[in-house]
Amino acid sequence: MPTQTRQIEITNTATQTASEISDSTVVESSGQSSIQISKTGPAYGRVGDILTYTYVITNTSSLNSPNLVLKGVVDIINNVVTDLTIKAINAGAFILGPGASVTFQSSHLVVESDPNPLVSTVVAAYNPLGYSNEISAYDVNLVTIVNPNFTVEKICETEKIVAGGTATFRINIANKGNAPLNVAALDQGMVYTSSGLAPGATFTFTVQMPIPIEEYVGGVTNYVFVVAALPEMYGINDLYFGVASATCSILNWGGTRAFWMSDDGHAILDANGDGRVDNPVIIGSGIREILVKRIILSDTILAGNYCTHVLDNSCGDNLGNNLPANTLGRLMAETLALAYNIKFIPFYSGQLAGALGCSNLLLQIGLPINSTVNDVLALANILIGDTGTCGSATQGRVNSIINLIRCLNGERF
Repeated sequence: MPTQTRQIEITNTATQTASEISDSTVVESSGQSSIQISKTGPAYGRVGDILTYTYVITNTSSLNSPNLVLKGVVDIINNVVTDLTIKAINAGAFILGPGASVTFQSSHLVVESDPNPLVSTVVAAYNPLGYSNEISAYDVNLVTIVNPNFTVEKICETEKIVAGGTATFRINIANKGNAPLNVAALDQGMVYTSSGLAPGATFTFTVQMPIPIEEYVGGVTNYVFVVAALPEMYGINDLYFGVASATCSILNWGGTRAFWMSDDGHAILDANGDGRVDNPVIIGSGIREILVKRIILSDTILAGNYCTHVLDNSCGDNLGNNLPANTLGRLMAETLALAYNIKFIPFYSGQLAGALGCSNLLLQIGLPINSTVNDVLALANILIGDTGTCGSATQGRVNSIINLIRCLNGERF
């Protein structure tokens, strides 16, 4: 075995940094006798991995030199000495003639306390047959410990969405490890990728999700599925998975008596519960222009009984010959709901009717195909206020605009 001085030298070698250690094999010789040992293993490893090292001992003595007799082989990993002499002997390393070599292996479990890089030193010692002098050699191996790790989060960026609208989600994938990652994310049937995402960097992208017209309550939840891997150079083929979700709230549309007379409907109109509409709206025009500022009034109109229970006979006196009272009541009820939707639902004002799936009903009432919900509301208010005997508020036209507003309000026939 090496002398005490040699042991101290080896220990010091094991504690040097990667930049201070040469990867070349060190050989000592006595006369014409010499030996060489090499240690190879994976370049990268992770905590929990079992690293397999391969050792090759070669008698590099001149051909006329005596055989070499093994004295011992030790491996020093993280200042822990492991005796590999038996492994070497079992591989045929006990007596080596000039030019002969043997190969054997050992393994090491990477633990949290291992340094990074993981530096190890193997030492082999021999005696020339019939001589007492010692021939020794050592080799140094370095393994970089990698920690693949990432987080994924998904955020709803649309405060409130409406059925028929679009929800926008933002996805952030952050590399929390110490090695680059190749990332692929699946969202809404589309794959988003980032190659070589550096440690500490974040891959961000947004996706949009159409909300079906039929979606009325609660919210819409969307998931993103992420798979990551180390680049090929690391020689580690494992995949790492992550998933995240976010929910965008859907604001209910008004349009039916059941909604507006419900607690949910009143909560939107009357947040403090005092019976007054917090943000009154106006419907109609002319003598039928009405400021709706009380819950009970909105319920009455939406029940379709406004003409009977509020204006009584004066309502009938103001009707055109072609527009019955019950038709006017239905028009006022749907218009009231549309006015609330435009006022209270974010992003609803200015929406194209076509974007809400109602473009086929626009031409029936004489509006262009690019009309917005605001254009429809303006026409409805004009028709409500039309009192002329030969005016435009005919039964057929009013029924058509009622159907259009029901479509815009998310109702189905």
